[in-house]
Amino acid sequence: MRSAFDYPELRHSRLSPAIKALHRAVNGSKRWRLAWTVCRWANRLEGGPGRGATTRDLLRDHHQVEVGAYAYGECLVPGRFPPQVRVGRYASISPGVRVYNQNHPTDWCSTHPFFYDPRLGVVKQESLPRHWLEIGPDVWIGRNAVVTPGCRRVGLGAIVGAGAVVTRDVPDFAIVGGVPAKVLRYRFDEATRDAVAATHWWERSIEELSSDLEPLTEVAAGDALRRRFGLDTPPADTASPGLGHAVSSEFSTSVQANGVG
Repeated sequence: MRSAFDYPELRHSRLSPAIKALHRAVNGSKRWRLAWTVCRWANRLEGGPGRGATTRDLLRDHHQVEVGAYAYGECLVPGRFPPQVRVGRYASISPGVRVYNQNHPTDWCSTHPFFYDPRLGVVKQESLPRHWLEIGPDVWIGRNAVVTPGCRRVGLGAIVGAGAVVTRDVPDFAIVGGVPAKVLRYRFDEATRDAVAATHWWERSIEELSSDLEPLTEVAAGDALRRRFGLDTPPADTASPGLGHAVSSEFSTSVQANGVG
């Protein structure tokens, strides 16, 4: 993922250097509540959490959490996500979501973090492996869902139901729910999934997308997305039957029953 500076739509306040200095002064890397207060000030100055660059810089530089433009929610609160997490653009992370990319040791004499977490002041460096967790663009993770170390990737446009416990990777555009989480269905048929992925629409700013919202706000055929983003339209016999096939009454009932929200 590119740094916050590589996204021109993110805003840096003229006070950004002072805000970063304040974060250092209050030892925000360890004092997370104070860090969150600093980040909220920065967000107010920079157009809200979806557009603020300073908070993203602080998370990246001091917490090893990288958050793309327009993503919002728990991922922007210092200390809520562990180090080595990347969150894609336009991701929606609901309250209470927790992610983990490191387990307690199960084959040591003790399972206590005193013996592997340097932040607790006993050991000098982290001695347990931790992997990068990738949360893709336009992902929606519902309230109080948990992502465990068994998952390394939540795919593009995926939906994780409220209260789900994710123990393995989530495919692109999948809707998962339950304990442990299982694929309930896919948001779109395969042809439409390919069409949506090919647009890379999430790489564009909201100002660019606002000029023509119809392909993104309607239950539309894959062809409409391809035309909107200047892609070649597939032959008629292979064209996508459209999102309407996926968004049926059965789909709505399934989502509501499994608590996606």
